Parts: sequence; C-alpha cells; structure tokens
Amino acid sequence: MNAKMTRVAIIGNTHRNLGAACAADLCMGGHEVHYALYPDQSAQLADLREHGGFEVQGEARHLFWRRLGFARLAGIHDSPEGALAQAEVVLLDIPVPMLKERFAALLPALPKGVVVHVQSHGYWPVARLLPILQSSGRNDIILTEAAVPTSVAALEGHVLKAQGLRRSIEIGAFPASRTDEAVSRLRTLFPDMVAATSILQTGLESMNLQVHPAMSLLGIALLEQASARGEKVAIYQDCNVPSAGRLADGLDAERMRVCAAYGVRQRPIVAAIDTYYGTSGTGAYEAMTNCEVYQNFGFFPPTSWSSWEEIDVPYAIVPLVRLAEKAGLQAPLHRALAEIFGALLRMDPWAASPALEDMSLGGSRDEVVARLVNS
Repeated sequence: MNAKMTRVAIIGNTHRNLGAACAADLCMGGHEVHYALYPDQSAQLADLREHGGFEVQGEARHLFWRRLGFARLAGIHDSPEGALAQAEVVLLDIPVPMLKERFAALLPALPKGVVVHVQSHGYWPVARLLPILQSSGRNDIILTEAAVPTSVAALEGHVLKAQGLRRSIEIGAFPASRTDEAVSRLRTLFPDMVAATSILQTGLESMNLQVHPAMSLLGIALLEQASARGEKVAIYQDCNVPSAGRLADGLDAERMRVCAAYGVRQRPIVAAIDTYYGTSGTGAYEAMTNCEVYQNFGFFPPTSWSSWEEIDVPYAIVPLVRLAEKAGLQAPLHRALAEIFGALLRMDPWAASPALEDMSLGGSRDEVVARLVNS
C-alpha cells in the first residue's frame, strides 16, 4: 500500500490503452480508482463489470507500482459524472479530435480544486482546453500535460498486459505558478514525475512530433505494399531506416531552433528517448534501434501511418510551423511535411489545423511566453 491513497477518476480509454493501463496500475498501488468509459467503449465496460477489474499481466517492471495480479476497481461507470465525484486527480484518455468537446461536457462535474491531467503524446492539449476553462471561470482547476503518456500496454477483454513504462516524465501545468502543487499531487500516483517549466515546453517536446513523421513518410511504399498483401508491419523496426533517422535529426534541429526562440529547453530526440526509455545512439536512427521498448513493439496495421499523420499534421506539425513564423523563423522541413502529408491524405493541412488563437498561442512571441510561462 502506498503512503497516501488518492481518489482518481480515469475517463476514457483510447486504442493505446492509456486509461486502462493507469487504472490497473494505480489500483495495484492502493489508490481508489473510478473508471468511466464512453458509449463507444461499451464492450469493454460489460467485460469489466463482469469481472470487477483488470487481470494485470506482463512484466512488473513496466508498471509504476511493480505489481501483477488482479486489480479491483473502486467504481466502473458508464458516464463520467459518477466517476468524478470527490476526485482529487482526473486522468483523461480521449481521442485528440474529441478532447475539447468531451472536456467541455465534463467541466460542470469536475470537483473544486481538482488536477486534470491529459494522457496523450502532446498535441498541445492544455493550450487547446484553456479557452474553455477560462470562459467558464473555473480558475480553481489545474490542467496538466506531458510530452508523452505514462504507459505502453495491450488490452484484451479485462486482461491488461504491461509492455512498457516511460520514466521521469515532465509535467507542464496551467497556471504555471501551480506546477509544483500539481506535480506533488500527481507524484502520489506516478512517483518519478517531475516539473517542466511550462506547457510551452511540453508542447514543443511532443514525442510523436519527433518520432512519427520521418518514419511514416519514408516507409509509405513498404506499408502500402504490405497493405496490398493483407499483412501487418513492424513499423518501428522496418520503417526506422538510416534515411528516416537523418530526416528525423533534421526535423529535430529545426524544432530546437523554435524552442530556442521561445526560451524553451533544447533537448534533442536522442536525449528524450534516453530519458524515457534508457538507450544510446548518435542520432534518431541509432537511438530507436537501441531502444528496447521501440524494438518490442509488435506489428501494426499498414494504415497506421495515415491515422498517425491525420493527427500529427494539424495538432503538432502545423502549430510548430506557425510558432516558428511568429518568432521570425522558417521551418521548411516541417512545412514540407505538412504539404506532402496534406496531399497524401487529401486534406488542407492549414485549414484542418486549429488556429493559434484557438489554442491560447495567439499574439506575439512575448505574449505567448508571458501567458504560458509566467502565468
């Protein structure tokens, strides 16, 4: 049993099973976990209600609380409202395009003073939610995010298999002045979390922005050939080739110039992978090749690149280009990615992306820094 039991509401579970992984792990750590699923996840809901919780398998080292076995949930809910009552921390695992709509629906039921942490791979979630929060007058709520979510897991029915755990995740909060308070509460759940400087840092360090695009672009021919044969692909092994690594390094150098322009730490992709997973390498290709978690990822549908980039382009790549230009920089590689993926996906990347003004990123460079870093 952990020293401090926290009442946690976990809302939703996407295909990455972040909600389920946290619910199971935190139950095993002695926390009071209330788990709510949306109607489109009703099959999982029925299975959980039949069993009362998760059967946790895999390797204990891939869990924060290092425990396998049966994780009994304190509550299993078919609507968020029941799970939210008296919650001290709320974890959201909601598809990126649905985040604003579903957060707005949750807002009236959120307890006073709660910490709401968005489990995602970045995509500026807090910046996108801030206009909703501020228009509601709920300045008691602390919103938090990270560049990566906590866990890697597979789920079949009520059986959850732990497959990976990210270490030393940095938490950005709004308001930034309450970061230490938010991290202190989250560390009762995830003991090695640490404070980031702001959501400007976590937004510019999105790992999917750093890892997906080069590998996806250079792997499309292989992936489409596999699709024609009806086969799945080990994307993180077969599409992580030296040329993709060189492109990833070039993109990363461009991203770090934007970080410098906004006064955000410049941490290269190799250092980020090493922090989260423990690895080594002189560039993106070697770092991913040497990373146990990436190499243990199994086979993916060959259409994964398109589902990735339908999210990466509007919510990560285009905002970086716009932030670069606001700071008087050019981001030609990221702009080219947006245009190329736009053509391949038959979308206008610039029209499909939220405007910076809709993400609390409007105004001058100095105004953005003041709003997000000095709040």
